[in-house]
Amino acid sequence: MEREVAEMIAQAADGDCRRALNYLETAAILIVKQESDTPLVITRETILEVVQGKTLRYDRAGEEHYNLISALHKSLRDSDPDGACYWLGRMLISGEDPLYIARRLIRFASEDVASVIQEPWK
Repeated sequence: MEREVAEMIAQAADGDCRRALNYLETAAILIVKQESDTPLVITRETILEVVQGKTLRYDRAGEEHYNLISALHKSLRDSDPDGACYWLGRMLISGEDPLYIARRLIRFASEDVASVIQEPWK
């Protein structure tokens, strides 16, 4: 990648190193998935695509899988219906198994009920 592209990543990340690494990782994944004999180079256009949010980072078996289900749980705990709908939609659009989500939501609800039964004064 050229220096200009690295500077674009740094500027888009706005001082957040984790965000910069996410941009770089997503760009690298996009480049590797291209079926071409050209050299693997992260271009300005690739970074623009990544930064503009045309791609959703999601891996059904990895860290992002757990980050999103955790975000869904936190939205539900905070009684944030908009946030819960966002995270649920993002998981479904990304290809998550709806049965997995349903099982997690049932487990979440049963934990909530159990905590009320154990501590009814709250």
